[in-house]
Order: sequence, then structure tokens, then C-alpha cells
Amino acid sequence: MLSCRLLAAALAVASSLATASAADEFGYTTSGDKYIINTGAGLTIAMRQASCDIVSINYNGQELQYKSMGTHVNSGLGQVESTIQALNDDKKTINVNCKKTGIEQSYFFRPNENVVYMGTYHSNDLVLPELRFLARLDKTVMNQGILEATHEAGMTAIEATDIVANAEGITRSKYYSGVPFIDDAVHGVNSTAAGVYLVISEHGYETSSGGPFFRDINNKLDVSNELSFYMNSDHTRIEDYRYGFHGPYALALTSGAAPDASTLDFSFFQDQELTGFVPDAKRGEVAGTITDANDVLGNSEVVVAFSNADAQYWVKVPAGTKTFTSPKMKPGTYKAIVYKKQLAVGTASITVAEGASASETIDVSYEMNTKPIWRIGEWDGTPDGFLNADKIHKMHPSDSRMDAWGPITFAAGTDEDSKFPTAQFRAANDDIKITFNLTDAQAGQDKTLKIGVPLAQVNARSDVKANDFETETAPSVAVKTRGITRGVTMDCECA
Repeated sequence: MLSCRLLAAALAVASSLATASAADEFGYTTSGDKYIINTGAGLTIAMRQASCDIVSINYNGQELQYKSMGTHVNSGLGQVESTIQALNDDKKTINVNCKKTGIEQSYFFRPNENVVYMGTYHSNDLVLPELRFLARLDKTVMNQGILEATHEAGMTAIEATDIVANAEGITRSKYYSGVPFIDDAVHGVNSTAAGVYLVISEHGYETSSGGPFFRDINNKLDVSNELSFYMNSDHTRIEDYRYGFHGPYALALTSGAAPDASTLDFSFFQDQELTGFVPDAKRGEVAGTITDANDVLGNSEVVVAFSNADAQYWVKVPAGTKTFTSPKMKPGTYKAIVYKKQLAVGTASITVAEGASASETIDVSYEMNTKPIWRIGEWDGTPDGFLNADKIHKMHPSDSRMDAWGPITFAAGTDEDSKFPTAQFRAANDDIKITFNLTDAQAGQDKTLKIGVPLAQVNARSDVKANDFETETAPSVAVKTRGITRGVTMDCECA
């Protein structure tokens, strides 16, 4: 699993994270209404005491901060109670703590590390539509973003205000910068001046919502170069928000290249008494076995995920392997799910106790039809292999780089899966006609058509007509916000 392990011993920070300058000294001062923190390695941060907005990120003499707005949680916390201190540890770690009702933001700075370590505590005493850390960078200095989220001159809005296109039909949006949480340990932007990256620790997503395949906004380059870590959002949300401690996570500055997540040492968080933070000593884990008597998993990618109202975790299981060890988890009872790629094929209830390793077995109980009359695509919870599936997460369906959506006539059992469209849009590529032949014996028996729908919204659903038979399919209620790039699975059976 892509993760940032909480290491037991201090590591030497990679040279890309620390370009020492003899003229710099690690420490902090106050200047007017600001805290000034110097890492001793070329990074100086200025933060307003009243709001904890970061108003200056000076790296090796270059100002990276966007001048008109700050770097902060959400769009700023407003008035907070803030303190700054040097901790009594061997590094004399600098801690800035920012607190108001329902939220507490902690910043940490370590000597000779160009890293801003962070943790965010959020309770339901403060209702927020979303929770994010947002770095706003000066695009004239930090002039390269994630390409799919980079707004270029001449682009105009084609959907709401946040999806834009140029005259050639090339589309861009902040939504196209997302990466599934399970694969998103490091993301960032760079230029000749610096690289700026968000690094998410192994437990960084445990209080977020959405599960391992959820993705959210990482970047938008428009007026400024915005780099974000969304901890909770309403972007195609499928479950209630979790509350508690989010993190640890970090903003890391380099000479340009992305750091390896393992080069950041989050282990010092174990010694901090932060609101809501659960140290490893008070966690447990699961050492599990997957039983798959009918070989449903085959050679597919496998993920085991755990969730309850307070936390979520996941672990990748190599194809062909049937054992796993979870991350260290908060004590509690969890629903464990085995995924064949992104299709839930087995579940179990698992209890995790403090300081213990639970031995559990999860049975793959999903009944896979191994001999259908015909099947289009792989039954794995994704539209992978279908027309435009390789593009749907990174551009708008109307993008000129998309292959034509249709409508089409598809010959089941003859045409390649890549001819069948990943998505069906009302009044755009409907109806889709599927032709097939039945033997006399098959024609005399009742049949079931099963359709897997990773996402449906705005009352969209698959209505099916076969000769004189027609379905009346109810719309999905799983998603109430827009977005076509996040995994929300339902099945439709027409008998």
C-alpha cells in the first residue's frame, strides 16, 4: 500500500527536503502580528497570530505565497487562539497551535527540514460543508500545476464555473486532479524555483470519508496555484463525515522533485498530546486470511478495507495472495470488505482491541456467474476497458480527445469491450442497442440482465427494452452531488 509509515527512529531527511544554508538558524520570533519560523535549511514561514493564516512561504530567497490570500485550513479559520513554543524534545521542535470552537490546527517545524508538519482536529461542534488544507501559491513563481487542473488563457466555463475548455475543445478542471486515496500519498506542484508537495501519512485518511477509491481535488492552477488536501468534502459524498483527528500530513518543499513519502518521519507525533490523536500504543491491528473457495478473485487486484463511524483503513493484497495485515487501527468494531478491484465480494465484522493483533478470516461469498450467455467487460466494479474509460477521470465527457460516445449498436460476444461506452448520457448517446443470438432452448427460458453502475446521478438509470419487455428502474439515491469520476457502485437487475 502507498503509505507513509510512522517510523520508530528518526531518519535523515532526504537532501531534496533540506538544502542547508549556513546563514540560517532554526528558531522562531514574533514580528508585529506574525509568527516567523525559520527551519534553518532555507525555508521561512510567516503566520498571522490572530488567524494562523500563512502569509509568507519564503524558500531559498524566493517568495512562493500568493499575496492576495493566505495558506490555511478551508478558506481561513477566522479568529483563533494561537500559541507558539519550542517543545522539550531533542530537536526543540517548534509547535504552533491554533484553536477555536470545533477545530484545532497544529503545525510543527523540525530543524533542517523544509517541511510543515500538520494535524487537524475537527468536532461536530463546528459544522463545515468541507474540510481541507489549502496552500495558495504565487503562479508567477510556482507556474506548473497538475496539467488536467491547469486553466490556460482563453479557456471559458462549460459547466458551472469550474470546468473550462479552450477553442479546440480541450477541457480542464480541479476535479480532474484527483487520485484515489489508496494511491495518493504524495501530490504536488513544481517550478524552477521549488517543488511543493502534500504528503499524507499512513493514518492521514483515517478520519476522512469515502473509502479507498474515493478521490478529491488536489490542485487548481488559475488565479493562483492551489494545492489542497481534502479531508472531508461533499464532492459525490456517499457516507457521513467522520470527526476527530485528521493526519498527520505535511507540506514539504524541495528543489523540484517529489519526495518519497518514507523520507518524512512522522514518528514524533507519537509523543505529542494532541486533541483526538490516538498513538500507536493505543491501537490494534488485524492479521487476516481471505478464503475464496470458488476463485472469484482470480488474478484481480485485491483490497481489504475496514470502516466504522469513526475511522477507515485499507490494505492492498497482491494478486494470488490470501493473507494481509492491516494498518494499526483505533480500537472498535469494523465492517471489513474484500474488494475484487472495486467490487465488494466478501464482508465480515471485525473487532480491534488496544495492543492486540486480531486473527480473522474473511470469506469471499459473492456468487460470480462464470458462464453467462454473454458479458460485456470485467465484472469488477469498474468500467475499465470500455470506450473512454482511460480518459473519464481526467477530462470532461465533451472533450475533443474523447472518442465519439455514440449512440452505438453493440454485438455482444463479437465486438470488443472497448467499443462499449463507459458512460451513457441522456440525449447524448442513448439508446445503446445490444444485439445477440439465443438458441431455441435459451429463448424458452427466463433471463436476467445484470448491469453494474459505478455512478448514477440526476435521476439517471438504465432502462432496458427487449422486444415487448421494458423495465421501470428506480433512480439511485446514493449520490446527491455532481461528479462522474468517483466510485459509487450499485447493481441493476432486470428479470
